[in-house]
Amino acid sequence: MKPYLRIILGIIIGIVIATGGVVLYGYLTTPKADTAPPLPDKQTAVITHIAGPVYVIRGEETLPASPGEELQPGDIVKVTEGAVAQVQLADRGSALLGSDTLVRFMKLTGADSKLDLRTEILTGSLSYKVEKLDDSESIIIEVDGTEYEVRGTEFIIEKTDEGSLLIVGEGKVKVSGNVIQGEVFVGPEKQLLVKEDGEAAHVEDISEENKVRLASAAPMTAMPFGFDDAPKPVLVELVTDPPDSDIYIDGLKTGFGSFHSLLPEGTIVEVRVRRRGFKDYSFTLNANSDQYIEIHLEPSGVDETLAEKKLENQELTRLRADYERRLSDLNQSFANQSNTEASSKAEIERRFAQREAEIAAQKAQREAELLAQLEMERARGNVLETELAGSESENEKLKDLIKQIQELTD
Repeated sequence: MKPYLRIILGIIIGIVIATGGVVLYGYLTTPKADTAPPLPDKQTAVITHIAGPVYVIRGEETLPASPGEELQPGDIVKVTEGAVAQVQLADRGSALLGSDTLVRFMKLTGADSKLDLRTEILTGSLSYKVEKLDDSESIIIEVDGTEYEVRGTEFIIEKTDEGSLLIVGEGKVKVSGNVIQGEVFVGPEKQLLVKEDGEAAHVEDISEENKVRLASAAPMTAMPFGFDDAPKPVLVELVTDPPDSDIYIDGLKTGFGSFHSLLPEGTIVEVRVRRRGFKDYSFTLNANSDQYIEIHLEPSGVDETLAEKKLENQELTRLRADYERRLSDLNQSFANQSNTEASSKAEIERRFAQREAEIAAQKAQREAELLAQLEMERARGNVLETELAGSESENEKLKDLIKQIQELTD
């Protein structure tokens, strides 16, 4: 390469990097001039992370969500399928809204401007990581009439076809509604399924599957605000090509196609972008300034594609074996349940027959006692009749004697 061409190319690359534009595996693009928006200096809720299409439904309008957007009472955050969004609750914690989720933010603060958050899950899942709250602060999540009150914890609430599922990692959650005695506390490593059919819910130990879900649904890096010396926010935007590539932040899948986030200045995260048929790309992102990064994946070669296919077949085999094992366990569970139900039915019938025999015996004994009492009363009646007849005879004799005395007197 001629010297003057190297100089020109170096100047171009320097200008692009200096203005914040970075492209990996591809052509250079014009950088966006977006800068991090200022965050509120009060207790409220702000969208800080978006991956994929996310919207805010405000009244009759449906608006594209953006990092730094302060939510208002009545807002509904809509997270489309495959996307995620995170809402920062000032310096009190974070809420991660999962794929295909609708959450209504009914109330944000109380009269004293303290955090008094009340949300309703219309569909989907909500994962919280909350710091210890003051007595004057509260966070309440409502799902189909059941209320979950938080004091400081890590947990997931998901609205399912069966009802609402609570999975608690740390701390405790107070649940009010269709539960035993109307109220229950769910502590660490516990879960609770509140069913729509009206059956009262019981607290259970967390399953291995839900432990994995709890770890994979943990909120991303927090962007606290609303206090003195709050960290400076830095706007980071990632865009992928192909546009349906999966984006992983610190090992956790955060969505696909794009990632827009407010991070505390100086935060370092690990980014990985993946799509079938393309080579993975990983890099370390240092949020020391506002950044726009466009990532172009390189198509994989023949050998890599075949290896990927082989791994895919192995994964399908593993999933099929896992499915068959789970199906076998489920069938065995149903069989055990049927046997238990049959045993319970036989026990109920035995107890019913025993009770019937006891009632019949008691009835026969009572009837015998009543008959004996009746015979005694009849005997007493006969004795009284005999005594009465004797008394009448004596009376007649007495009358005759009185009559004789009167005749002698005359």
